[in-house]
This record gives sequence, C-alpha cells and structure tokens, in this order.
Amino acid sequence: MPEYLNQFLADKATMLVEENFTGVEAEWWWERRLGGGIAVCQELDPTSVAREVSQKTGREEDELRRVVEEELGLEDPEPVVLNFEISGDTEASEAARMLAERSATPEGLAVCTARTLPTSRRHALNGVHELFSGMEEGRGVARPSGL
Repeated sequence: MPEYLNQFLADKATMLVEENFTGVEAEWWWERRLGGGIAVCQELDPTSVAREVSQKTGREEDELRRVVEEELGLEDPEPVVLNFEISGDTEASEAARMLAERSATPEGLAVCTARTLPTSRRHALNGVHELFSGMEEGRGVARPSGL
C-alpha cells in the first residue's frame, strides 16, 4: 500500500526531505503546507548571480544584474525565494524522486527557474545560462515567490 505525504508526521517528512534534497549549495529550507504537502524554498540573490557570471565571463556585472532581474520579473535586486511545492496527495516515492531531481545540481531550484525561460532569452543572457549547469528543455516549475 503506497504512502502519501499527507500521512507523514513531522519526523518522517523531515527525513524524506533531508535524505532526498541533497547536493544544493545555496541556502534552502522546507515548510509543511496545508493538506500535508511540502514546499522546498531556496534563496536566489540576483546580485550574487550577476557577480558570479561576471567573474566567469568577463561581462559587466551591472548589465548582467539588470538582465537577470528583467528575466525573472524582479523590480529590484533584492534576493527572492524560489518555491517548489509537492502536494500532500503525492506518493512518498514520487516525492522522493522529485526532490532528488531538483537537487541534482549545486544551484538547486535556480536551475529549474532558468529552464522556464524561453530558449532564445536564455541564450541572450550570454553566460547566465552557463551558471545553471545541465539545463534541459521544458522542465522545472520553480518560480520566484510573489510572481
């Protein structure tokens, strides 16, 4: 008989997340949602992204920051929280797979966010997309909260 997230008490939910959302270097945390689901949250700082890409590519940091802000629909360079939610009616094995998939790179949910950009715009960033290694077409659902 399959187990569902909404059947998990706090300790078991914590264990599921901690054992399956691994390998992410950015600051992240998880929260329980109504209905027994979970949300994995990760901070994305556009200024840090621009700085890192600038160092790797030699492009102007201010220009890259403006492009990142524009592409993510941000009004200012303040950090945002990316959220990835899993419904409480999701089987535990499927939730584990989803968590592992979204933590397969050090950038974590930021990779999923970059994947949501149209291919032409990702390539127009000239180096920003390189920060998000291993991007694949058409995958990812993480978006900055409040958008």
